[in-house]
Amino acid sequence: MYIANIAGKIKQRVDGSLRDKTLRELLKGTSSTFVIRVVGFIIGYVFVIIISRIYGPKIVGAYTLCSTVLIIFSVVGRLGFDSSIVRFFAQNVIHNKWDVVHEIYLKILKVVIPWGLFLSVVLFFSSSLLADRFFHKPQLTPYFKLISVGVLPMTLRFINSESYRGFKMMKHYAYSQNVSYFLYASVLLTAVSIFYRNDFLPNLCFVTSLAILSVSSSVLILKKIKNHARSASRSINVSEMLRISTPMMLSTSLMLISGWINTVMLGIYGTEADVGLYSVIFKIGTFSAIVLNAVNSIAAPKFAEMHAVNDRKGLAKVAIQTSKINFWASLPVLAGTIIFRKYILQIFGEEFVVGADVLLFTMAGQFVNVFSGSVGTFLNMTGHQNVQRTVVLIATVVNIISCMIFIPKYGLMGSAICGMIFMCTWNIISLLYIKIKLGIQTYYFPFSKVKTAKLD
Repeated sequence: MYIANIAGKIKQRVDGSLRDKTLRELLKGTSSTFVIRVVGFIIGYVFVIIISRIYGPKIVGAYTLCSTVLIIFSVVGRLGFDSSIVRFFAQNVIHNKWDVVHEIYLKILKVVIPWGLFLSVVLFFSSSLLADRFFHKPQLTPYFKLISVGVLPMTLRFINSESYRGFKMMKHYAYSQNVSYFLYASVLLTAVSIFYRNDFLPNLCFVTSLAILSVSSSVLILKKIKNHARSASRSINVSEMLRISTPMMLSTSLMLISGWINTVMLGIYGTEADVGLYSVIFKIGTFSAIVLNAVNSIAAPKFAEMHAVNDRKGLAKVAIQTSKINFWASLPVLAGTIIFRKYILQIFGEEFVVGADVLLFTMAGQFVNVFSGSVGTFLNMTGHQNVQRTVVLIATVVNIISCMIFIPKYGLMGSAICGMIFMCTWNIISLLYIKIKLGIQTYYFPFSKVKTAKLD
């Protein structure tokens, strides 16, 4: 009888929560995005397995280095528009200003297309220098020249997928961001390799898949906009758009730099085996944040919408609702990873099990990341992108100092400790700023009552 009463109260509370339209939208967007993200992770690994089975580990290494270089160049190529376009679109769609959306998208394309082509030329002619002087692998030169063609498609892939998010087309967003290019590349590589094999094929298929995705997504977005917009606006200032997007680009760049610093310094003071083990541990930690990424996918346009209409109570409500969803959905993933960490590491080989204790530090950082809520997304979508940039800059400086202290002394363990410190620093500073300065709570304590002040 007692258990039945408790079950009834829980059901009543859940039913009451699900009547909330905003919560239902968040749950629906998060669940669909989460499933597609998982599929994307699987297909991404399938593509690497196909390369390794047909061409061997040497070509897997070439592909990995080329895709890393391509991502670096695309970060510069995006100029932060991939983050700001969510805010630009969401804030105008809610007011039915499709003519403004049309002009924003066209002007972004006019900036990033020539800029992306320029970066492609830079990468092409610097391929030899990059391969020889930086990686000390001159044999990579032709691979880098081939991958240089993909700078613009990779840039457009990010911008277009984030455009879907601005429209709250979450399934399109998740498919474009996580599944499509790996799926296309896997099918192309498998089909072509049946008749012809060449060491350059994996990179060629990857670039081709990006080109297909960038063109098809651009056509779809323009079609959607033109179905609503009667004419293009002329009121959008490109310099103003860059003023908003550039700090977002710098934040993304600093995030990437911090990860590279840990790996590079570990490579200097540790062994190649340490670097390989840290790479696997980092991938496991990234997977544990898959729920947070899914929540952020739908949270970003909601934050932008609420900010656009100056709905302060709504903004606070969405912040805590996303935090709750993220906490409870991530908890099983985090707990499972920690409890079964040795078995997970065994999947990659018995020699990786020695990193079980190291993984604990990575997971501690991920727990703080989950606990803090969507702090980075909140700041970027509510006009505080400069604050986000400064916070990440501070965390990067702290990370560099901690790397200089811990990695020479503790090696692999020190690198994981530094990663945890970086994750904790930027998350905690961000949530404190949002709470103290703006009066919004983004973090979640189970069973605690939330008190929020008004957003300035």
